[in-house]
Amino acid sequence: MNELHIELPAAFDAIHERAVTDYLTDRVSGSAAWARVFAAMDVLEAAFLIVETERLSFRAVYTLLVDRPLADVYIADLLALQDVRQESPALRARYARRIGQSLVERGWRRPETRHLFAYLLYWWGSFARGYALEVEIFRDLEASGVPFQAHDLRDPQARYSLSDLTVASLAGDIKTSTYFVQAAAPLAHDFYIVRLAVKGAVHTLVVMLQPEAWAQINGDTTPGTMDTLLDHFPAPVAIRHRGHDLVVLGYETWKQRMLLQQGGAE
Repeated sequence: MNELHIELPAAFDAIHERAVTDYLTDRVSGSAAWARVFAAMDVLEAAFLIVETERLSFRAVYTLLVDRPLADVYIADLLALQDVRQESPALRARYARRIGQSLVERGWRRPETRHLFAYLLYWWGSFARGYALEVEIFRDLEASGVPFQAHDLRDPQARYSLSDLTVASLAGDIKTSTYFVQAAAPLAHDFYIVRLAVKGAVHTLVVMLQPEAWAQINGDTTPGTMDTLLDHFPAPVAIRHRGHDLVVLGYETWKQRMLLQQGGAE
């Protein structure tokens, strides 16, 4: 059996350790617990797998065992699904089992490599859920008649394009959570289509626009917060969150406005 161990970064602490344990045992519940998982996985970007004399970053292992062998075939399988929202969780889980088996085959699936296993599963889940939501949105926009341009998911290079889609000359991104809004850095896109968790359980689609993008749509807004968004819908809600000014409205309302603006509805 190969000699191996995990080299954790100095910043990885007891809170991160608990978050990894909770993630692997499916005991993560609520936004605060998920925030701890996000933080732990960010810190693990600086972790390494040491196999005899070879030192591999966790990201390098992800590229080797997950991205290169699985990404393209997963996308092909995803695009073949009839009902992406209903069928994609099982597809995602099937591929997750393949990741675990890859670790077993290399002799890298051990109790001391739990941090690596959690890291691989987490980033695989993020990849798989993210593209499943993209396919769901693209299909819905096409069916609704909203003109848009999207990057080609079958092309590995196109998947890393700056924007997921463009609508009415506005560059957009599709997100499975609001975690991206937590960062202090300026937001890179004009708008975001986001699956918003409400009270930790129910999910709904919203669109978050930067003020300049909202100016193209125009209209009155109601002041609110991230926690009170749904109380004000269908009215657009102006919020300030972690230093970001955004106008948020329901996805269906946004589609109607896009159709009107682009002449796609009477």
